[in-house]
This record gives sequence, structure tokens and C-alpha cells, in this order.
Amino acid sequence: MKIYNEKTDLYLQDTMVENLFISEYMVTSDGDYVKVYLLAKMYAGSQETLTNKGLARELNLPVEKVLDAWNYWESRGLVHRRYTGSDPKEFDLEFISPKQLMYGLGPSSLEEETPPEEEDIARLNAASWSQNALELFRSVESVLGRTLSSREMNDLQMWLEDWGMSEEVILRAYEICIKERHKTPEPGYIGAIVRSWYENGLYRTDSLDSYLEQHDRRHNIYRRIFKALGFVGRYPTEEERRIMDLWLDDYMLDVSTILEACKKTIGISSPNIKYIDTILKNWKEENKLTPSGKKKLTSAQIEKIYKEIRAKNEAETASRRKEVYGKIPRIREIDTQIRSLNAELFGLMSSGKTGSEDYRRQEAQRKDLYAERKQLLEEAGYPETYLNKIYSCEHCKDTGFLDNGEKCICLVNRMKG
Repeated sequence: MKIYNEKTDLYLQDTMVENLFISEYMVTSDGDYVKVYLLAKMYAGSQETLTNKGLARELNLPVEKVLDAWNYWESRGLVHRRYTGSDPKEFDLEFISPKQLMYGLGPSSLEEETPPEEEDIARLNAASWSQNALELFRSVESVLGRTLSSREMNDLQMWLEDWGMSEEVILRAYEICIKERHKTPEPGYIGAIVRSWYENGLYRTDSLDSYLEQHDRRHNIYRRIFKALGFVGRYPTEEERRIMDLWLDDYMLDVSTILEACKKTIGISSPNIKYIDTILKNWKEENKLTPSGKKKLTSAQIEKIYKEIRAKNEAETASRRKEVYGKIPRIREIDTQIRSLNAELFGLMSSGKTGSEDYRRQEAQRKDLYAERKQLLEEAGYPETYLNKIYSCEHCKDTGFLDNGEKCICLVNRMKG
């Protein structure tokens, strides 16, 4: 006989939310992200189909906000997206238990285990992988210090061949994760980073380098502002980042001016970003932020100027590389070998093996390759730095801002007109 419960309306059922989610995740997350997570979890319990557009409509949020929420929750390891095609906005969603995640079972441990013989067949069946994909697998395994799962290999091939991401960009995602988190990154966290780069058109290292330089500088500014306000141990929410970006991009403020406004919170029991925003708005209306008689460029005009400068210099760098590779094919081979060695050395470094024989041997090999590269360039009449990235301003790397978040002198001069 069959035994079953009476089917009840979705809104009369219960949704299980772990206390661990509330105490460890909800309190530090953006409120809209929490809404997306909870509503989707409710639908997951009923096995009903729901689209991101449907979620956005029910929560009265933009679809982009919903997609941002899934980027965030996947980076925290609480969901895993399973792609149904080459479009990164189309996917099925699997929820991962915070309990299992917290107590030692990461996302990779929670996958359905593939029988060893099937896993071996998948790895040995090279016909299903392109040569470029196989080379990428080996490079990533070298960085991670372990073999890849079938799911990870499928993701890597999709990023490489369906999304058109370069091998160097994908490897950079792994290196950044290990550097920031000081441990082997979860597949979901890596996927969130690669997807973000894909959606921003960052397929090659030249464009990625410029983006990361700006990204690092901006986050350094966020940290300085939060430190001035006494916010220790938490990251800014999306709304807080939006307001701080407004000060930096629309008001075109120096960090020192913002920090001066932060001093006004001394004696206030609960200082917050909106309070500082009110102070800065008042200063702006009182013309304390803009020198009288001088017309400032808008943030859009400033960004356009620097974007054009970077694009011109990136094109010149690519042209030089093409020229040299055409005349001296050996340099292309050397650059490929150096990239491979960099990945292997980074893997050894992240595993704490900087004193190993392998590390010393590969470091010496890389040093020899650089020496050979220098000699070949000089023999052909090129300076050693000919293939280095080109910058119009070496101080800010054509971003307008220094590493400490202050405006570069080149930006100050442009703002003067």
C-alpha cells in the first residue's frame, strides 16, 4: 500500500531554517539577499519551479539584485548552481545545509559521490575534453595540490570554451581566492568570482589587471572609512558601498575629507554611513566641497578619460607582444613556460612548501627563463622592459587613485581643467 500525507497549500506548509543560518549568516548579510534566500528556500521545500524573474517580482526587487544574491550565497557556500546551458543567468539551484558546511563538509563533500571506477573513466576519457581544457585541468590541479572532481572539470571547460575566459584569468581566480582566504577555495566561491568577471567582460588578463587595481584600491578605502567609524570585523553591505561610491565618484571627494566627516561621529553611540552622508551632503550644499569659480568634470567624464587611456595602452602592449612573438617565437614559448611555473610555484607556496627542493628547483628554472628572455630581447634591439604593461601614469597605473585611496596628481590636474 502507499502511505502519503494530504497535499497542502504551499503557504500553509513550514520552511526549515537552521539557527546556525540565523546566527552566523543572516546577521551579517544584506537584507535583500536574505529575502531572496528565504523565499527560494520556501519554494525548494515544495519542489515547485520558480524563475529569478518570479522571485524578483514577488520581492519587488530588480532581477539583477536576485542574481547578485545568488553570487553572494554561492560565495558563502550555501547554494550551488547547476548550469543548464552556456548562459550564466540560466541555472538550477541546490541548497547546502549550513550545519554540514560549518562542521567540515564543504560543497565538494556534499556532491553525490561518483563511484571510483566511473570517476576514473571520466578522467581517462580524454576524447571528451579539448587539449586546452586538459592543460587547464593540470594547471589548476598544480595550484590546488589535488585532483579535480568531475563537476570542477565541467565548470572549467564551460568557463574556458563556452564563456571564452582565458586560462590565465581562470588561474588568477584560484590564486586570488587562496591568497585572500588562506586555504583551498570551495568550487562555489571560485565560480562566483569567475562569473562576476565574465559578466563584466573581463576575459583577458590585460582588462582584468586594470579592474583588479581599481577594485583593490576601492576596498582599501572602504576599510579606512569603516575603521574611522569603529566598524571592526564586518564588510560593508551593498547599500553602504553604494553610498561610499557616491562620495568618491559623484562628489569626487578625497579620502581625507571623508575621514574628516567621520570625526563628527565622536560622542555618538551608534555612528552609521547615512549620518556621514548627511554631513557630506550639507557640506556640498554649502559649497565646502567645491572650489568656487572652477568647473569640475563629472565622474562619468573622468572615468571615460581613464578608460580611453587604459584601452590605448592595452592595445599598444598587445601590439608589442604580437610584434616580438612574430620576430622571436622563442619568447612566446618562454612566456608560456613562465606562466606555468608561476602556477606551480603558487601551488607550492599555498601549501607551505617554499623550502622544498621542488620550489627551489622551479624558482631557479624561472630565473633562468627570465634571463634568457632578457638576452633575446636585447639581441634583437629591444629594451628589457619592452613587453611590460604600458602606463601613462606609473603612480596610479592609469586609474586616477593611489594605493592608499588618495587622488593621484594626474587626476588632480585633470580636475583643475
